[in-house]
Order: sequence, then structure tokens, then C-alpha cells
Amino acid sequence: MRGTIALVLLLAACVQRTTARDRRIEPTYADTSAIEAMARELSSDAMRGRGPWTPENERVARRLAAQLEQLGARPLFGDALLVPFVAGDRTTETAYNVAGVLPARDGTTDGDLVGITAHLDHLGVGEPDASGDSIYNGFLDAAVPMAIVLDVARRYALVRGDRPLAVLFFNLEEQGLLGSRALVARTDAPSVLGRLRLLIGVDAGSPAGEAVEWQLMGALPEHAGARLADSLARMRGWTTNATPPRPISDVFVFSQRGVPILFPIPGATWRGYTEAERAEAMRRFDHYHRPADEWRPDFPWVGTAAHAQWLWEIVRSAADERVMLR
Repeated sequence: MRGTIALVLLLAACVQRTTARDRRIEPTYADTSAIEAMARELSSDAMRGRGPWTPENERVARRLAAQLEQLGARPLFGDALLVPFVAGDRTTETAYNVAGVLPARDGTTDGDLVGITAHLDHLGVGEPDASGDSIYNGFLDAAVPMAIVLDVARRYALVRGDRPLAVLFFNLEEQGLLGSRALVARTDAPSVLGRLRLLIGVDAGSPAGEAVEWQLMGALPEHAGARLADSLARMRGWTTNATPPRPISDVFVFSQRGVPILFPIPGATWRGYTEAERAEAMRRFDHYHRPADEWRPDFPWVGTAAHAQWLWEIVRSAADERVMLR
């Protein structure tokens, strides 16, 4: 118990700790307007569902790389933020992951890393639904998660930590985690994997409300990052349930290489929602792997804001050298 109390007190200190410069610029909340704008762009009809091995898919990868470059990210692999690879039986077709690292407050990218990721691909164009819509836009899966990751990266660029932040966008997740598998298979991957002390996967966010219970996939066997996320959740009045890694996200591939991972999944209890209200919200807004998973002007952002804020607090605290992640 004393260890848990000490961790909570340390986390509170880490969240509050700022330099004189930090106090002038530290972003207090997630920028949901920017998250919405980016998610709307990435899931627009013009992106044609970010289908695998399409010009639109590459266009999204280049857009994300440009955003990271503007934030000051450096290549994590090779000499570019765009990391080409081939996968499966398409040996003549190149796809792109995006992998960058934001330097720590001392300006270096050396030493231990904290990482955050979302996948950039979706299903592309397929069979039309009853309305005739054939574009699988992938708004919640995973344009919103990509935009959340960029929001965390933006905030880190303003208030850097002691540990650098690796930001990764994987391709071909929908094809069987092919992009992440290609990345960890690189000959230069071990030097990066050995420095990653925590990798957070962002995909399943609260679609319409603030979830107050979360499954932490990858938190078993227990590791320091899992304890960190749980403590910060409890500070928000939430509860968590730890489960082992499962092959449902790109971070699973990293767990198989010994990297501590977290993949938060929201539960069925939302703050301020009755069971019936939550069911109605899911009916209206949760259209997993269907053309209807697209931006809507009435989409509520309260759940996204809470999720993004929690992720920022995890990253901000994990980047503090006083928080032991080994």
C-alpha cells in the first residue's frame, strides 16, 4: 500500500512539475478542435478509406510524416520519417510506416524511450451499404486515434520530458499487423526495441462518452507502465482491469520482443450515461468496419477529450526520469 501511495504522490508531482518556461506554455487540455479537424481530414472521402497499397494510403503516411517533421521529430529508423517496406506476396509494392522521435528536453534522442502509436490504414473501398456508400472512411478506426497521437506529440513538443518520445504510425494493421511486423524485423530494430520502456497503442477510444472503466491489454504480466497508467486512471476516478497481450493491435508485435506495452480499451460504463443512453450512443456513432464510420457534425467529443488527456498524463509522467520504468 505504501508503494502505491508513494507512486500516486510522485505522479502528482510529475504532472505538476514544470520549469519557468514550461509554466508559460504547458497545454492544460487536449485540443479537441484540432483532433476533430485532423480526424475529419484523414477520414474524408478524398482519402478513399486509406486502403492498403493505394495512393491515398501513401498520401496519409506522408501527411503524418509532415506533421511530425513540423513538431521537430527526427527519424527513428534510417534517415527519413517515412519507413518503406514490402509485405506478404506484394513484393513489388512499397508501403510506408511513419516513425519519428521527439528529442528530450536536453535535445538528445539517446537513452530510454517512451512510445505511442496508432495505425494509419483502413479498409479502402468495398461493397456499398444500404445507402450506396462504398467508402470505409475509418473515422473511429483509426483517424481519431491518429489525431490523438498527434495531439500528444504536439504537447510533448511544447513540454519535453527527460526521455524522448517515439511516435509511430503503422501501416497494414488491417492486413494482419504487417507494418509493425516489418518494422520489428528490420536489422536495426533491436537497438530501438531495447530502449523502449513503454509503448502505448491508441485505437479503441470512447466513441461518445467518458469511460470510467478500462481494460489495459498488455498489462499482464504486470510492469511499471501498467502501474503508472492504473495510478493515473484512479486519480481520475476510473478503474482498470489488466489483461495479457493479444494479437489485436500493432503493439502486440512489440510485446513479443520484450517491450512493455499498453493498449487501453474502454469499458461499458460511461460517466453521466445510463445503460440505455450508452446503447443509443453506440448505435448512433459506433460503426466498426462499415462505411458509416465517418465524421458527423453531432459527434460528441467528451470521451475523446478524457481519453486524450489520460494518454498525455501517462506519456508526460513516463517521460520523467524520476518514474522508474525498468
